[in-house]
Amino acid sequence: MPRQQLNRALVALHRELESSAEIEAEDREALLQAVREIEEALSQDDAGEQPGEGGPLSKRVTALIEDFETSYPKFADILRSVSESLANLGI
Repeated sequence: MPRQQLNRALVALHRELESSAEIEAEDREALLQAVREIEEALSQDDAGEQPGEGGPLSKRVTALIEDFETSYPKFADILRSVSESLANLGI
């Protein structure tokens, strides 16, 4: 179930990125980089490798939430869902 929740949040993040013209290019790239890192962590998890629990990825997502809280609240909400799902998966 947490994996499905994470997939839904990632789809929502992709949709929001595609439809949002208001986001700065640098912020867009930061989000895309985070998505790539999340997808890589999921691939490692699928392969039976142990991603670093509470490591750089979770800190990066938390930092993005803090950065986007006032400027892009919708992205911050989606990232909160991503963060919770990652924690539930132990990533």
